[in-house]
Amino acid sequence: MYVLCDAKYFYTSNLEVYCGKQPEGPYDNSNAPMEIVKRLITDIEKSNRNLTTDNYYTSIPLAEYLMQKQITLVGTLKKNKREIPPEFLPHKNKAVSSSIFGFQKDKMLTSYVPRKNKTVILLSTMHEKGSLDNFTKKPEIIMDYNSTKGGVDTVDKMCATYTVSRITKRWPCVVFYSLMNIVGINAQVLYAFSKPNDAPDRRRIFLKNLSMSLMKEHLISRSKIKTLPMDVTVFLKKYQTENVVEDVQEPPKKRRVCRLCTIEKKRSSATMICYKCKLYTCKKHSSKHEIICQTCNDESLSD
Repeated sequence: MYVLCDAKYFYTSNLEVYCGKQPEGPYDNSNAPMEIVKRLITDIEKSNRNLTTDNYYTSIPLAEYLMQKQITLVGTLKKNKREIPPEFLPHKNKAVSSSIFGFQKDKMLTSYVPRKNKTVILLSTMHEKGSLDNFTKKPEIIMDYNSTKGGVDTVDKMCATYTVSRITKRWPCVVFYSLMNIVGINAQVLYAFSKPNDAPDRRRIFLKNLSMSLMKEHLISRSKIKTLPMDVTVFLKKYQTENVVEDVQEPPKKRRVCRLCTIEKKRSSATMICYKCKLYTCKKHSSKHEIICQTCNDESLSD
């Protein structure tokens, strides 16, 4: 998945699933990095925001396109780009922690040496000066990139911490599970903004409440079924609507012998109690629709 998410609140605003080469038609879209970014930023055009990308997406044409859409760009560049001057490439004679800045109209190129024989090259349309951080002596473009580059990685980590995924070989299920994980994060972000005083601090509690809210309508419909096992019926008792009136008994704490099995000279363990005669009955000698022994059921039918 190609994902566009917020670097501070980790809200996923847009995503695209990679489906490979498609046949000719409306779904035949280019999978080039620049074309992917164009499709992902359609909702944030003209918003004066900044987009942080890694070296897979960053390029000079992309920076120029984003400037037309009023979006700035900060990202690392691959060293095989022909726009990079030779002085910005790695060299053994470059001093560690040294920086080189290059400027063009609305664009800045930075080359930083974190260690020997290693060079990081970044492109920015947001910075206008090649200033250094007072504490780390690194270029400010490096500091801004490090503070905003982890949005997608953090979303991946959050999805892996509390996930609904299951082992499957069906790729539609894999996509669905991934979407559910992302939706859970987005729901918590929106809820925290709409109701900041009621939002739980722990994500686990929020996801549990969210799952029960999503199941509530289904649980209400299941609570009207009379043929469910006793433990499920007792659990669904609180989801019964006011229009549905049922006499749901709690399961007894002890087990007894069914009295009808005793008459047949058999011994079977029973946990259900007939709501009329209050005697224990097994599944064989009880009705399928309500907990009533066969004797009481025959008497009620004869009446």
